[in-house]
Amino acid sequence: MARFVCSLLAVVLLGAVLVRGFDEKEAMAKMMEAAETCLGEVGAKDTDLQDLVKKQPAATYEGKCLRACVMKKFGLLDGNGKLDTVAGHEKAKQYTGNDPAKLKIAMEIGDICAAISVPDDHCEAAEAYGACFKSEAVKHGLM
Repeated sequence: MARFVCSLLAVVLLGAVLVRGFDEKEAMAKMMEAAETCLGEVGAKDTDLQDLVKKQPAATYEGKCLRACVMKKFGLLDGNGKLDTVAGHEKAKQYTGNDPAKLKIAMEIGDICAAISVPDDHCEAAEAYGACFKSEAVKHGLM
């Protein structure tokens, strides 16, 4: 499984956003726990979950909503469907072990992605943020 920055776990993961050197198993376990809960809440299927785990774009609207739900459970997506940068920064600190270099990259990616224009629809917004996280992770050599 590729490394990811839990920022944005959502990367998450979400994610989301990848950073080397954090406890990937712990992050994945927490993400999977949230995702399992979200599956039923949003009507997503196992294939939607697999897309999330494989860091692939969501193939269905329910898959996009799964990502939004997970991001909300991690406190990364606020009630308006926007990234909560304060929560993102806290998650980044938690999952980078406060390593200054890793933290700097995670914060930079989070700030860049928080600044993008996203749709009002929370599901579509989560998908847009996920694409941004992935793109920025690639630019930073994390994927």
